[in-house]
Amino acid sequence: MRRTFKLVAVAAALTLVVTGCGTRPEATPEPAKGGGELALATPFTDALGLVEAAKQGTRKAKSSTTTIDGMLGAQAVTGTVKAFYDGPATKLDANMTVDGETVGMRLVDRVLFIKLSGEQRAQFKTAKTWGKIPLDSEEPRRKAIGKAMQRSFEMGDPAKQLEMVEKTGRIIKSEQTQLNGVPVNHYFVEFDMRKQFDLFLGDDLPADQRADVEKRLEGKDLRVPAELWINAEQLPVKMTMDMTALMKGMGAPESVDAKSTYTYSDWGVAVDVSPPPDGEVADYIELMGG
Repeated sequence: MRRTFKLVAVAAALTLVVTGCGTRPEATPEPAKGGGELALATPFTDALGLVEAAKQGTRKAKSSTTTIDGMLGAQAVTGTVKAFYDGPATKLDANMTVDGETVGMRLVDRVLFIKLSGEQRAQFKTAKTWGKIPLDSEEPRRKAIGKAMQRSFEMGDPAKQLEMVEKTGRIIKSEQTQLNGVPVNHYFVEFDMRKQFDLFLGDDLPADQRADVEKRLEGKDLRVPAELWINAEQLPVKMTMDMTALMKGMGAPESVDAKSTYTYSDWGVAVDVSPPPDGEVADYIELMGG
């Protein structure tokens, strides 16, 4: 179903929502000279040092607002995500547009709520305005979807994103500059997508599916360029990724544009997410007929 594909696209976008959170670094760089109340630190030269410092900053904040503007294959994805990351207590409010269609989601109390469009309500023959998917259901169909969505939300967790930089990326170069008038360290990063596949997806795929993916990756240039802007508080303020070359190498049309931009703000601002009223909610799997 087309709507399900759009939910997958949103889930994929959410996997790159924020970066940060984790353990305290053993050492931090010396502050650069000048720079006001918080001097901009000297840029790191290795991914591990960058990640550990960013974890310290975002671990304190936990919450942020992310603005997304990008492409996932042929799907244009834009929108805003307000998120608070705290393991099982994670909650978020996402308002996205995927290929011109609005997709609203809320995650609260381990239940995913999906806003139903007028077209969907007519298709499903329901007056309900929300569908829900419990992430902890033991019923096979709900469990399968819940596991997939949970994986996406976990990958959106700041700790997971920094793990991606630390374990699958390397810093090509860096500079000190300004972004919207704010002093930042600007990092040029290169990701190894094969390492990302092995780290985050390899163990979850059945053997035949893993073999198929490995075959498609064989002989391909799997380097993905990215840029990351970090402020004086070691908080990400912007990130870009360009998967265009990788997508074309995997057989996508020459016209494909897989560039994405993530802008972060409101670090540490409280995120209030409430479930919709019970009377407005139906079981999403039942609405879809399984």
